[in-house]
Amino acid sequence: MLTIETIPQTVLIELAFSLDPADIARLAQTCKTFFQIYTSNELWRSKTHHDFGNLFAVYHILTTSGLELDPTLGTKFANEPSNWRQYYIEKNNAVNGTDAQNNALVDEGEEEYIKAQKDLQSFQDSQDVSILSRVASKLVWILDVFPGHAGCYHLLGFILYILNRLEEAMMLLDFGRTVDPEYEPIDDLEEEISKILNGYKGSEVTLEEEPLIKDHELTPKLAEVLNEIFETFDQDHDGALNNEELGNFIFTTNGSHPPPQFLVQIAQRFGGTERYWLTKDGFLVKCGSYKSLIIQAPSTNCFVLQAFYLEQTLDDPTETRSDLSVHGYDGQTLQKMMQE
Repeated sequence: MLTIETIPQTVLIELAFSLDPADIARLAQTCKTFFQIYTSNELWRSKTHHDFGNLFAVYHILTTSGLELDPTLGTKFANEPSNWRQYYIEKNNAVNGTDAQNNALVDEGEEEYIKAQKDLQSFQDSQDVSILSRVASKLVWILDVFPGHAGCYHLLGFILYILNRLEEAMMLLDFGRTVDPEYEPIDDLEEEISKILNGYKGSEVTLEEEPLIKDHELTPKLAEVLNEIFETFDQDHDGALNNEELGNFIFTTNGSHPPPQFLVQIAQRFGGTERYWLTKDGFLVKCGSYKSLIIQAPSTNCFVLQAFYLEQTLDDPTETRSDLSVHGYDGQTLQKMMQE
């Protein structure tokens, strides 16, 4: 015979997900077992995540990936509430306004989402990393009002993909798939990230894969792409990356802020001006591999450095292709992405 005590707790929790706070409060008064379950802090935490998403986790993922979000978001999501039931009720009241208020919020949210898409397009030309923080802040704001907006999770995942925070990007895409399993752009981006995480299989070039090396030299196509990337970060167009420009390049590539002395060492090692700014020739030898520079032994012989890079690329082109993807190029075809 089925009794209240024998009902599985998972069933009771699922029931709470479909009820509003008033119904849960009434149900909690029916017996001691229900009272213990339906007044527990953990249940209301789970219901909050179920109904509104886990924006506390989203905020943590974005900020630990190097993004500087709007301070007002830190006030709301930097720390989890101690009383989840109270938080849920306040949140539920805030998002359940009148029809006129809800319609106005929908229009405003869609307008901000379209702006966010356009801002990401502009980032490819300017490479201004502050754009990514600004867009991410907008998207979190939209999710705070419209938790079921899978497109926001997709764009947040794409931002982390740009920053080369691939595992974190996959986490946000998983959040998006939870709210809308049928949203195809999430599948497409997840497939692209999975290729990078798993590595391009084998060293043979497929019909769609553009080679990086030919006759022990950079291929013309790769050299062209690297020149375009250099020109993007060379904001003053003086043929060299100063410390700020080079720092922006490294942060965009790896999500890391290198110390000033390290930037000087790059210019000294790979070719720089008298002011230790990295020249285009030095950049081509360096080829965007901050990780390689960390493990690279000091040398004053550029030919040796170039040979080292070529050898590494022949052995494992994954890192180079990953870096190119971060800068808006298809890692396999070397073609620009996000072209209108």
